[in-house]
Amino acid sequence: MLCAYAIGVLALLLFLYTPLYIPCLFKLITGIQSPGCGLSRAFMMASQFDFWGAITINILFLPLAIGMAVYFVCALLDLFTDRRAIRRMNSILSKKWVIAAAALLMCISWYYNIVRGI
Repeated sequence: MLCAYAIGVLALLLFLYTPLYIPCLFKLITGIQSPGCGLSRAFMMASQFDFWGAITINILFLPLAIGMAVYFVCALLDLFTDRRAIRRMNSILSKKWVIAAAALLMCISWYYNIVRGI
């Protein structure tokens, strides 16, 4: 789990300090913005401490960043203690109301991205 976070941070730094660009494949194929369009740019902006800019690029940044931070803390708890925090987190996230809320948030983000024409 911790290796995945390290790889993600390295990938963000790679895209931040090099001219590489990740296009949205969904937008290339369909011509319509996806709910995730702009998330890479949002996380790159957050790595430069421009959190408001990251939220305005894609509103999904905020719940994803909070969720990633909580999941990271749970991974550390599981690493150093025997609390089974990730197992509890997964049981909470698998509830139907959480999945419905996530789907609603994705739909709102998708509408927001299409209206703004990212």
